[in-house]
Parts: sequence; structure tokens; C-alpha cells
Amino acid sequence: MSEVLNLQEKLVKEFALVEGALNGQAKTPVHAIRKQAMKRFAELGFPTIRHEEWKYTNIMPVVKNDYVLAPQSSTTLTKADIEPFLMPDVKANVLVFVNGAYAANLSTIISTKNVEILPLVEAFTKKTVIVEQHFAQIAAWQNDAMLALNTAFALNGAYIEIAKGAVVEEPFHLLFVNDSRAQSTFAPARNLIVVGANAEATIVESAHTLATGENVGFTNVVSEVVLADNARLHHYKIQNDVEQSHFIGALYAHQEATSVLNTVVVTLSGGIVRNNLSAVLAGKGADTHFYGLYLVNGKTLVDNHTLADHAVAHCTSNELYKGIMDDRSTGVFNGKIMVRADAQKTLAYQSNRNILMSPHATVNTKPQLEIFADDVKCSHGCTAGQLDDESVFYLRARGLDKEQAQALLLYAFAGEITEKIGLEPLRERLETIIAERLHQELV
Repeated sequence: MSEVLNLQEKLVKEFALVEGALNGQAKTPVHAIRKQAMKRFAELGFPTIRHEEWKYTNIMPVVKNDYVLAPQSSTTLTKADIEPFLMPDVKANVLVFVNGAYAANLSTIISTKNVEILPLVEAFTKKTVIVEQHFAQIAAWQNDAMLALNTAFALNGAYIEIAKGAVVEEPFHLLFVNDSRAQSTFAPARNLIVVGANAEATIVESAHTLATGENVGFTNVVSEVVLADNARLHHYKIQNDVEQSHFIGALYAHQEATSVLNTVVVTLSGGIVRNNLSAVLAGKGADTHFYGLYLVNGKTLVDNHTLADHAVAHCTSNELYKGIMDDRSTGVFNGKIMVRADAQKTLAYQSNRNILMSPHATVNTKPQLEIFADDVKCSHGCTAGQLDDESVFYLRARGLDKEQAQALLLYAFAGEITEKIGLEPLRERLETIIAERLHQELV
């Protein structure tokens, strides 16, 4: 516990140093929120398994490391260093952040019409009105220690604003690289994404760690998303990192009338991975889709927490998360559907399905419904088990061996999620990775 306190105290001291270097920004409303958030983090401390929301995810092994706070400065990395993390065959706006800092020399911006793309630190001064309207207003940090910590160090990340009526064909790839080769590094980043009325965009988030020896990377990325009337956002988060990496991140969305949010989270590897996903359906006719796949092995722990908050009537949410766990990996799913008193005519569906490939693998699943309206259609459910023996037998009777039959069934199981990715080159790349992973594990 003393190691945990040491990191907590270290981050509080680091905040004071950062604050001293802000000059004029130290007196802005945004920094007033930062100070309140750091005070709250100091009060709450890192979450433990005694907290209900963290009961299955022990992050003490993460926070006991001796981290340095990532410097908000230019990087010595080259494009060759990040090439393995890029999306081949995808013409995209690539925004690269190394240890939280925007790396202009590694980034590529191709969309210029009806789009505002800035490092968040620049948006604080160039887009002050919009930033102050939305920053830390969608993501409620007051009772969430990790969110409070991220809010306190919200100095950099991406600001993306899509103009009213614009349909941006080129996706945005937000690439976060934690360079922990010299020393274990804590790298926070904050994104603000505003999609105007009748506009549409696609965003891909991925995080990768460069680490040597016993060093580890701790990455903390939070995205706040605002969808105006009839806006559409396709958001894909891809997690395929090294075992020396730990990731705690979140997406918080606010949806106005008839807006559509499509999200797909795919976790393939890492150390401890925690994803929070929350959408407030605040306008009539808003539509939310949560899809997730976690295919993990080794000692990877992946924890997905979701919340579909139906605040008004005539909204729809649909959620499907699927897990395949091997070796000593652990999967956690905690999904909540909240239907408030005014949210009549709500349609909300939630399902979590899991396949355990090893007797040592674990899954903890907790679907939840909180309904305060009476004219709704809601359902939830979860399953956990092994591959169906009859299905395996059926495929073997048609010429496949046992391993081939199992791999084909698992590939089809995962495909129900990957097919939701509308960006074809990304979907095909993930399907290839999954097929290779299944072949290696089963043959």
C-alpha cells in the first residue's frame, strides 16, 4: 500500500509542477476544473477491489511501479518506429501522440474542409468557447478516481470538430504511443470530439507501448464525444499491445435527437486493460450501438464497463459483447442499462457471451437493468461456457480435424462483432490477426 501512496503523492506533486508552468492558462475555467479534479483524486486515491466498480480488477500491480509522468514535449521517434501501429491501405488522418504529447512530425492531416483538427492544448486558446462548454461536462469525474486523475492532467490529446452537415470520408486514427524504454511511464491524454448536426465521421483509437526490460507503460486515455441532432459517429477502439502495457481508458458520449453512435471495442492482448463506455441518450430518437470482442490469453485481464443512459423517450440501445479466454486470462463485463422516468418507449437490449478455452481462464459478468419507466422493452442476459460438442462433431464429420473445427467455430463467434466494423481494411486486418491467433492456439 505504501507504494500506491507513493505514486499518488508523486502525481500530486507533479501536478503542482505542471501548474507552475501553465502561465496564463492557470487562471482559466478549464484549469479550475483541473485543480478540483486533482484535489478529488488526492481524496479518493487509486481504486481497489473494495470498490464495487473495481471488485474484479485489481490495479495494485499496475500502480506499484515507479512511473515518471510523460514529458509534454517533442519525440525522438521516427515514422519507422510507429509504422507497425498504423493502418495499411487506409487513407486516414493520423494524429500521433507520444507519451501524451502531439507529434506533428509523425502525424498526417488530409481532411481540411469543414473539419477543425487541433492538439487539445491549442484548442484551449483557439476554441475556448466550445472547450469550456463541453470539457469535463460529459465525463463526470467527481466520484471516479481514474477519471479525476485524467482530468487533472488533461493537457494534450486531440480536438476534432466536424462542421454541421459535413460527411468526412477519411477516418481519423488517434494513435497513442507510450515510450517506456528508458523508464516506466504514465501517459495521460484527453480527447474532445464534437460532431455537428447532420454530420458524420469515423474515428479509430489505438494505444501501443514501447518497453524494455522490466519497464512498463501505463496509458490513460479519455474521450468526450458530443453528437448534435442527427449526427453519426463510428468509433472503433483496437487494443493489441504488449504484456508490459497497462491501459485504463474511457469514452463518454452525449447524444442529441436522432443521433447515432456506433462503437466497437476489440481487445486482443495487453497486461491489465480497462474500458469504460458511457452514452447519455439525451435527445428523442437517439440510437446507440455498443459492440465488443475480447480474445485474450496468457495473464491478460480485460474489464469492460458500459452504461447506456436513456434520459428521454423513444431512444434505442443495442449491446453485444463477446469474449474468448484462454490460459489464465480474465474477462470482466459489467453492463448497465439505465431507463429514467421520462424515457418511455425505450428499446434496450444487452447481451454478453463468453467461451472459456482453458480450465484456468475466468470470466466475471454482471448485466444490469435499472428501469424507472413503465412503457419500455428491455432485455439482458449473459452466457459462459465451452464450445458446443455437437457443433464440433458436425464439422469433424465433414472432414475437419478437431483443432480446425474449433478454430472455425471460434472465428465465426468472433465474426459477429468484427462484421460491425464498417471500415473494410481495418476489419479485414483484424480478421486476419484473429484467424492467425486461433490457428496458433489450437494447432
